[in-house]
Amino acid sequence: MTRADLYKLVWEKPVTHVAKEFGVSDVAIRKTCVKHGIPTPPLGYWAKLQHGKKVRQPPLPALKEGESDHVDLVARTVKSQAPEVIETHEAALQEEAREESRISVPAVRPARLHPLAEATERTLRKAKLDHEGFVVSQGAGKLDVRIGPASVDRVAMLIHALLHGAVDRGHQLSAAPDFRIIVDEQPLAIRIYETKDKMEHVPTAEELKRQAKEEEWRSKFPSAYRSNHKVYRTWDYFPSGRLMLEISDPKQLRWRSDPIMGRWRDRKANRLEHYLGEMMVALKTGAAIARLQRAKEAEEARLAKEAEERRREQEMQRRLLEKVTAFMTEKADKCAQLVKIENLAAQLRADPSQPDGGEDAELYRALGFVLVNMRSQLSASSINEEIIGRRLLEPGYWY
Repeated sequence: MTRADLYKLVWEKPVTHVAKEFGVSDVAIRKTCVKHGIPTPPLGYWAKLQHGKKVRQPPLPALKEGESDHVDLVARTVKSQAPEVIETHEAALQEEAREESRISVPAVRPARLHPLAEATERTLRKAKLDHEGFVVSQGAGKLDVRIGPASVDRVAMLIHALLHGAVDRGHQLSAAPDFRIIVDEQPLAIRIYETKDKMEHVPTAEELKRQAKEEEWRSKFPSAYRSNHKVYRTWDYFPSGRLMLEISDPKQLRWRSDPIMGRWRDRKANRLEHYLGEMMVALKTGAAIARLQRAKEAEEARLAKEAEERRREQEMQRRLLEKVTAFMTEKADKCAQLVKIENLAAQLRADPSQPDGGEDAELYRALGFVLVNMRSQLSASSINEEIIGRRLLEPGYWY
């Protein structure tokens, strides 16, 4: 499409609706508009228009040098959200579009910062610089921050505005063990950090001396040393002054899924402070997503528990069957032995050469003793009593 086509679209309907038509995020549409010099409606534009208030639509500027009139929107598959998440997002957008909901960083530092902003600032000012020139704040009672010392004042004010905005909207703050904003009973994490810039490292005299020593050894033992290896780093990294802020679900593991609910950064057009309203929207939307995720995890856990219980029950049944089968097989073998001995007794009685004394002979007494005991052991009542005595059918006995 042309710039004019996209310009017409973003002023006919909200950017979020345009984004859905192309299967991309609203951020992607805004980036495309910035890239091609296309103005977009400001926050609150559609609410004002809906209530009949006067709004201004700036004209499409002329092409600048290096800008193209041809716009490519590449459709990408995006994760579809549940209807309740979409409803929560739309409701939050409408709420933040109201003039009285507008949130901003105070132009003048207040006499007292929010306690958590103050604690975070105090930690940052006391922190030692790391090897790249950053200071860090983490842990109970403070936010997760990694920035350059020059950004401490700005970040303290940003945190102050962000936390007051969250509290004004009914959200709770939890300082320990790590800072969380509790939105609709869902904890969300906040992280603020500064991106890095780099410049080529200028080796120190000590590093040059070590490099010369290594090159001397390399010339003597070339196979033992890597060629063109430097003993000092190539680049020096340092704070860029450009801030980023992330809202994430702390219960989601990064290696399993993307836990980021929203990410904003300083841009040429607007600094991070400009997006506080969007952050408030992301808190509500993120909480809805997190709640669904918790429900999904709970359902998966329930199904897994049921499957494990079924597996255990099947295993118990299998072991029980093996135990009872072995017991009955033992009785069947004894029963076969009894039949053999009874056949033997019948055969002996039919033998014309049977011993003197007949049934009083030792042979028949021995046969009678064995037969009486075996028949007693193989009676139904005897086997039943043995099953009870062994607790053969009680799972706790054999499992």
